[in-house]
Amino acid sequence: MKRIGILALIAIFFSVATAIASTDCECMLPCCQCQQPVVKDVHPPPPPPPPPVQERVSIILNILFDFDKAVVKDKYYADVKKIADLMHEFPDKNITIEGHTDDFGTEEYNQKLSGERAKSVRQYLIDKFGINGSRLTSVGYGEVKPIAKNDTAEGRQKNRRVEAVLEAIRIK
Repeated sequence: MKRIGILALIAIFFSVATAIASTDCECMLPCCQCQQPVVKDVHPPPPPPPPPVQERVSIILNILFDFDKAVVKDKYYADVKKIADLMHEFPDKNITIEGHTDDFGTEEYNQKLSGERAKSVRQYLIDKFGINGSRLTSVGYGEVKPIAKNDTAEGRQKNRRVEAVLEAIRIK
């Protein structure tokens, strides 16, 4: 009889141990009285987002002028707008607008004309696009920084210009 009792105890013990091991609820009872659904996270957590990408933004403004003129032509309005758009996007950036001439005329006259060309572009940015004038510097270099030879009409045209460069870092 002792054997049967011991065998019965062993059988009960194994059935309880098996029930406890096979239960998926948090209470760990073999009868599972809690009736709670078992939620298992079978998917690993998503990876962290990638770090922000930095993109270098650079725009070069190059406006050509007619002989002895300081008026911005209509065909350059879209180019000036691109500079204005970037200045609105990067309100901490300032820009220097540089005026140039060919070598026709006196150095003194060309110095004055190049300054007027740079001021013309500066004023256009202020008037048409609302750029704060304190962010814009205009300077005239006269004929001292040619990018082409002044002995041809084509070369002189290239030298009658205003240049500006805006560089910034855009974070995506």
